[in-house]
Amino acid sequence: MKIKVRVPATAANLGPGFDVFGAALSLYNEFEAEYVPEAKKTYFTLKGAGKKSLPKCEKNLFWQSMRKTFKVLGEDKYNLKNLNITVNTRIPLSGGFGSSASAIVGGIVLANALCGNKLDKTQVADLAVKIEGHPDNVAPAVYGGICVCSKDGDHGTVVQLPIPKLKVVLCAPAFELRTKRSRQVLPKCVDLQDFVFNTSRVALLTAAFCCSDFALLKAGMQDKIHQPYRCKLIPAMNEVLDAALSSGAYGACLSGSGPTLAAFCNAKDAVNVQKSMIKRWKKDSVRAKAYVLDFDTKGAVAI
Repeated sequence: MKIKVRVPATAANLGPGFDVFGAALSLYNEFEAEYVPEAKKTYFTLKGAGKKSLPKCEKNLFWQSMRKTFKVLGEDKYNLKNLNITVNTRIPLSGGFGSSASAIVGGIVLANALCGNKLDKTQVADLAVKIEGHPDNVAPAVYGGICVCSKDGDHGTVVQLPIPKLKVVLCAPAFELRTKRSRQVLPKCVDLQDFVFNTSRVALLTAAFCCSDFALLKAGMQDKIHQPYRCKLIPAMNEVLDAALSSGAYGACLSGSGPTLAAFCNAKDAVNVQKSMIKRWKKDSVRAKAYVLDFDTKGAVAI
């Protein structure tokens, strides 16, 4: 038996929606497992961006997620000794593309498929949140589209917003920023005025997508909870965001915990926004690569 699944990249937070908003995008990792019950030797093959850096053993996040899923399902016949595993990493490993969420969701969905798809999408998402700790990346990786997420213990609620006819430019600088480090700089307490500011921006962001009023995205992606603190770790972050807006983007924000930045624009402006973001970072001697992406509508699927 051989099963293959595809999981999209994600952009999380979307400005003020810290640990709440997330969007699935048209860049994908592929995960494959073949059950070989009498195998004398099996293989863990890595391709793409993770070929040299990701582990081919129990430490691989994808395999850890598979193993936890087998445990939840009470299935003990599958292990690294009787599965040929192939991971093709097309999503950049640099922070802000949801690569770890893709690995978690890919592991759960593939293990679930091997066991006869006993978990529905809600259960897959709940297990992914339990492993990841927060829903904003894993939920859109499961469901696709733009997701508003809430977490209550080990369970959560996910609401999918209308998918806009926009392009998303993800611009990644050529340096790494660990999520743990990016979270360490956040304040433990939030000023009441900043809280009210973010609440109003979350409302504008939701209205922008629900009403297709994209002029609201510039204000709707403003934030005072996490971006002002994380920008200290990312050279010229605010300047690059401003360059995106000046080049035609409706809104721009930090993607996840960074250092990748996201800009939302019409198709006709996408290349200009892409070039402007790269050029502005180059001005500060920072090399960057940018992707022009669509919204993914399906989430994790078997292929």
